[in-house]
Amino acid sequence: MPYTKKDLEELPISFCEKDQVWVLVESFGKVSWDGAKIPLDGRTYKTGGIITFQNGQVFRASFYVNTATWALIDPEHICIYIDEVWYQVAEPELLAKLNLSLSDIFPLSWQTDRPLDRYGQGPFILERT
Repeated sequence: MPYTKKDLEELPISFCEKDQVWVLVESFGKVSWDGAKIPLDGRTYKTGGIITFQNGQVFRASFYVNTATWALIDPEHICIYIDEVWYQVAEPELLAKLNLSLSDIFPLSWQTDRPLDRYGQGPFILERT
């Protein structure tokens, strides 16, 4: 389901803007992360970044980075921003809007605005799961 500006005002959802990072804390929800890098410490972070589809299209995005997993991100938690609306990366409304198929999107590359605390800063490749 796409999320409009009105949805963001009315629903308890939010997306990261450029350079914004939150660490998810179970009992508190989320807390702003001010570190220069996103640490690989077993926690989950929500962050802004860039997604590049297989066909070369580039979009501003908001996604979770789960530092407790090898893959780090899950396609179900990637949302991209187009024309003031947020879309999950593989949802039918987005595919219809852009006249794309999943093979035009995956494998995609991703990169966080703030670097991960690891060797090699990306972009990283995500295959379709």
